[in-house]
Amino acid sequence: MGSHQKVNHGDKPILLFTSIPATGHITPTLRIASALHARGWPVFYLGPTAHKATISATGVQFLPFLDDADFNDLTYFVPQGEGAITEKDAVVQGTTSEPTWRDRVFSDFREFFISPIPARHRSLCAALTHIHQLFPPSSARVVVVAESTSNFLLPLFHGAPLPPSIPKPIGSIALSVMIPPLRSVDIPPLVSEPIEFDTTPAFRERVAKIWRDWETETRGLKELLVEKVEQAGGKDFAKAMETREREKGRESWALLSGECFVGYDHVCQIGVESWFYKTEEGWPANWRFVGAVPKSVRVPEEAKQALVDEVKLAREKEGKKVVVVAQGTVEIDPRHLILPTIQALNGREEDTLVVAILGHRGRTLPKDVVVPANAKVVDYLAYDAILPHTDVFVSNAGYGAVMHGIGHGVPMVVAGEEQDKKENVVRVQWRGHGVKLNKSWRDDKEYVNELAEAVGKIMDEEKGREVRKRAMELKEEADSIDCIKTVEECLSSYL
Repeated sequence: MGSHQKVNHGDKPILLFTSIPATGHITPTLRIASALHARGWPVFYLGPTAHKATISATGVQFLPFLDDADFNDLTYFVPQGEGAITEKDAVVQGTTSEPTWRDRVFSDFREFFISPIPARHRSLCAALTHIHQLFPPSSARVVVVAESTSNFLLPLFHGAPLPPSIPKPIGSIALSVMIPPLRSVDIPPLVSEPIEFDTTPAFRERVAKIWRDWETETRGLKELLVEKVEQAGGKDFAKAMETREREKGRESWALLSGECFVGYDHVCQIGVESWFYKTEEGWPANWRFVGAVPKSVRVPEEAKQALVDEVKLAREKEGKKVVVVAQGTVEIDPRHLILPTIQALNGREEDTLVVAILGHRGRTLPKDVVVPANAKVVDYLAYDAILPHTDVFVSNAGYGAVMHGIGHGVPMVVAGEEQDKKENVVRVQWRGHGVKLNKSWRDDKEYVNELAEAVGKIMDEEKGREVRKRAMELKEEADSIDCIKTVEECLSSYL
């Protein structure tokens, strides 16, 4: 990174953003970073080189991850060539002959969240060194804003050293871009099989058993986490976590008990509070809900703007209902949701237009797929460009997609099976702003029929009234929160 002429930036501290190298986590983190940059904050983003162009295009200063922290999610999650499997599938298939969704989640824990921790700490050291070379000592005051699942500051919080003459950051903010993995007597571990929320004694006994089973099942991952924090230079991490749990009246520490939030001055949670369960423990004192991330102001390229204009015309002038279907950027096999949605609404050219978003630039549907006349397929399109003109949003319930649905007041049909998506699906149904599909895409015709019924229910003037109302209520709650202003209120403690 080299040395540079030292510059001044006024009284504002320097912000060093980072996240795990996954598109769905980078996007909201970068949206906040770029908005703060536009307001005059000096902002750096420590991230993967695969996303350097995207990060740099926002105007923030890009700094690269080092070694195995420089992970390419585009090759890990997306097949490279026809007939290929992803790097993630190759890893999972190497651990079990018949991988389950839980096997795939545990693979993500190992490969994505835990194993790169030492390299992330080395990346932090290099980034801080670069910043202190760039700015005079009197003004090189750094606040780290880390997406929480990166475990980015765990080693530093537990004594890992920085290079000589490099001071510690003056502050730290965790940015939570998903349902936070916190332990509660009312909620089972985040990636366990979701169960319907309740607060009865019998339910809490069930939750307690799930946590005990979870602790046994994830002991190996917890030991790996401790090992990687210690490799990075952290000390007594496991002891500190066990002490914390005993202070809360629990016998031992289990993975996903909130360890990724320990040590931060502030936690900024993307989302609205009423979307979350009310638990006995409540929210930590340093927790702030920041609503929806700022909407994208980038104008789509010409061809995609033409598609948006066509959708607006069909909806406003021709009276058609618009259904957008997308599977995010991770679980992008179109058989799971995109193709069933297109099939479910085939033949409704007179009243319905389907827009299918494939999730990555350059992606196409398989060559043997025939796209009906009432469907438009696009490789990539920002949700903020299309959701203002949408009646139903069909999604596999990635947290970012759900929050976009809330931010635009669009009712949803949800059907997710991977990572935290199962839990997100249950929460959408519980909160009432969407319809949960119970069948699996593997059920073929039954799944397609259920999907058609769910979309039809939301579109129906009477049957969909309550779902549409709930969606608008959540939008109003999100609109009442200024995301960037709320983050700046946390940053003001360092001025």
